Formats: sequence, C-alpha cells, structure tokens
Amino acid sequence: HGTEYALDLAEVMFSPGNEAERVRMGEYVEQGERVLDMFAGIGYFTLPMARAGAEVTAVERNPTAFRYLVENTKRNGVDELVHPYRADCRAVVSTGIDPVDRVVMGYYESWTYLDSALDALASGGTLHMHETTPEKLVFERPIKRLEDAATDAGRSVELLDRRRVKSHSEGVAHVVVDARVE
Repeated sequence: HGTEYALDLAEVMFSPGNEAERVRMGEYVEQGERVLDMFAGIGYFTLPMARAGAEVTAVERNPTAFRYLVENTKRNGVDELVHPYRADCRAVVSTGIDPVDRVVMGYYESWTYLDSALDALASGGTLHMHETTPEKLVFERPIKRLEDAATDAGRSVELLDRRRVKSHSEGVAHVVVDARVE
C-alpha cells in the first residue's frame, strides 16, 4: 500500500498478519491530526498515519527498532511529520507533551500503560488498544480494562469498534479496541 519498511528480521519484529491494521490506520487518521504512537517499533502504524498527513510522536525504546524507525521516516518522506523518541513512552508522556487527538497502543500488554495513554489523550480523542486475549474473554477483557482505567482517571469511554486482527496462538486472539475518551 505504498509504505516502505527497512528492517532486519533477525533483529526486530515484523508481522505480515498486521497488514490490514497498518493500512486501516493510514486511512483512519485525518490530515493535521496529532497522534502518539506509544510503541512505534520500526514505524508499523506511524508511517501510514504520517503518510496520510498526521503529525506523529513516535516512541520506541529498543535501539535497533528506533534506528529503523528513523530510517523509515526518511525513506517514506515523512521525517518532518514524525517526532521520534528513543525512550519509554511513560517518560515521554510524563514530560508534559501537548494533548493528542489519537493514541495508538500497538503492544500486546498495552493495557499496563493505559494511565499514560489517558494522560496524553485530549478529551474527545481516540484510543486504539491492542491486546492478546484468550478466546473466551474476547472482547470482554480488553473493554473492561479500558473502562476501568478510564474510570480511575475520571474519564468516560465510548466504544467505537472492536476487531480481531489475527490469531496469535491456539486459543488466543490479537484484538484491537477503538474508543473515544471524554
């Protein structure tokens, strides 16, 4: 779909099974939207969103993945729209970044970072939370985790969408929950 990724499969993760989700993120954002990609990797979601005109704060703490992230922003001509940080996403959020319109949490254990995601998200913003979930808890567990975190933060959640991205392993699904947070 026009996005180029440089990477070494021996050193960093790349899942062909996430292609539809990468494409969707590029189609979902709007020009000028401010996005925080909390677990940017080599730019899986960052690049399609920036190519669509979003301004993306891309955080990745793995030095090898970060090197490819920076290279890939140049390769795709979006280095002026992507602000890369090699850091823990909680540290970046705690510095007081301006509130963003959208937060992407493309890490299976992202629910453990929901407090930081909610701190970064402007009222009315959209959150995309990925999780691996046992089939018997799809979609109950990720939705409950999101709703509980929002309640703890004094915020409310409106579910927008929920999808199975792919099968992760036997009896476990990779899902994503999209929500508007007030």
